[in-house]
Amino acid sequence: MADNNLHHLIQDDNDPILESLNAVNHLLARPSFLKSLSPSRLPSQAASDSSLSPGEPPLEARSSFAFPNQRHSHLNLSFALEDSPDESDYTAPLTLELNIDGDIPSVDQRVSQQLESCFLEAYHVYAKMAASDRTFQTFSHGHQDLVLAVDFNYFGTRMVTASSDHKLKVWDRKDDSWNLVDSWKAHDAEVVDVKWNGPFMGEVLGSIGEDGRCRLWQEDVTQVPMSGNRFRRILDLVSETRAPFMSLDFKNIMQETWLALITRDGRLTIYEPVDQSNLSDWNLIAGHWVCENDSPPDRQEEVGFKVCFHKEKLPCWTSIMAGLDRKSLSLAVAAMQKVIVYRTDKAKRFYVAAELKGARQIIRDIAWANGSMRGYDVIATASKDGAIRIYELSTPQLSKGATAATISAASTVIENQILPRPGPRKNIPSGISAGLTGASRVDNNHDNEQHPGRVKHVVKKVAELAQHHGAVWRVAFSQMGDLLVSTGDDGAIRTWKKAVNGNWLEYAEIDAGQDI
Repeated sequence: MADNNLHHLIQDDNDPILESLNAVNHLLARPSFLKSLSPSRLPSQAASDSSLSPGEPPLEARSSFAFPNQRHSHLNLSFALEDSPDESDYTAPLTLELNIDGDIPSVDQRVSQQLESCFLEAYHVYAKMAASDRTFQTFSHGHQDLVLAVDFNYFGTRMVTASSDHKLKVWDRKDDSWNLVDSWKAHDAEVVDVKWNGPFMGEVLGSIGEDGRCRLWQEDVTQVPMSGNRFRRILDLVSETRAPFMSLDFKNIMQETWLALITRDGRLTIYEPVDQSNLSDWNLIAGHWVCENDSPPDRQEEVGFKVCFHKEKLPCWTSIMAGLDRKSLSLAVAAMQKVIVYRTDKAKRFYVAAELKGARQIIRDIAWANGSMRGYDVIATASKDGAIRIYELSTPQLSKGATAATISAASTVIENQILPRPGPRKNIPSGISAGLTGASRVDNNHDNEQHPGRVKHVVKKVAELAQHHGAVWRVAFSQMGDLLVSTGDDGAIRTWKKAVNGNWLEYAEIDAGQDI
């Protein structure tokens, strides 16, 4: 009977209680009121819940709301906001629920209760959105020291981690989780870089350490996982200058592969297997000092060296149309505050095709975008000065009066060095090593002075992005070359996308400090 009487009372348009509730509800529905809310104006329990990470709220927050000097909630108010251009059109239907004692709380108590109810509802929505948008998966890597390098295989199904604890760990992805395959001591010092070789050469890893060695590891599937012997060492290269290697990278064209290395004193070396079917024996096919005046930096000087091959099978089509060999290798080398772009001509000799300048401090990383059909090359750099710089390398077409000699006039040759091999070769040399052998025999031939296959590039810096608050350490392009991802000292992962007008704009930002 009491409930029926209350129902009639609420339905009465002249009821003073209902008029007061409608006034409060209309105030809450105004966007200006909602925008002015702050955690300090919310109930204490709800404000404390706002500091929690996304997830389920505490049990006490789900079951009841605690307010000072008040029993458990007597009245539950809920309102819905309808989209409307005019604030006066907002309506807020009320739902009244009485406790068994039939008491009606004061207007202030109802406002507090209403605000907390809406806050927790928004909290649940935010938690669901955060859970669905979370793209990072954390797990215990098991290393006993810092992880200095991570690399994925071509298909993204395997991962290798390198650490200061001298170890490498290989992981397989299964059911959205990473399972450890094997862990072993790879070097006698910190492992500073590691790379997977291409998908056509078997499961092969390359690693470099502060012990001045580069080692290749090949998986032996006959060995039991987690035995420490799953990956056996097939190559052990020692630095020419005894300075530790700083970066390595592989290049694959189907069943052919090449290896580029650079030391902390700026010595670039490039290797090719003696037999492409056997990666345990390699030839040095090129060596060059990348520092100014071929002089290594001082011991006390902070250095920045990095090597990065262009990964696609073919170079940019405009370069091929201009005369570049279809199997030309393209290598970008970060040398302190500049990037040197090397290519190989038809004689398989490396030459300097372009230089990228503009960095104010040393360059930490470089990335070469895929997209050989784009018509121009795109290279991004990450610098200690906090900026990401994006360059476009275009290739002008040969005019009718131009000759290969005039195009190659601005190019610089790397003096190639081929290591002598005792005894007969195992097989007939092929690829770059064969070209270098032939080139070394005809260097004095006047007909070869034109250096066919060398093209001239026009370099244009199209973007300088300085949104990172601190040094930028890593940049990488997506598989299609249309997105650029970067990370730096500010702990943020930023994604960049090229707009229709040609400008590179920030596409997304993820605060990964808690996840990485």
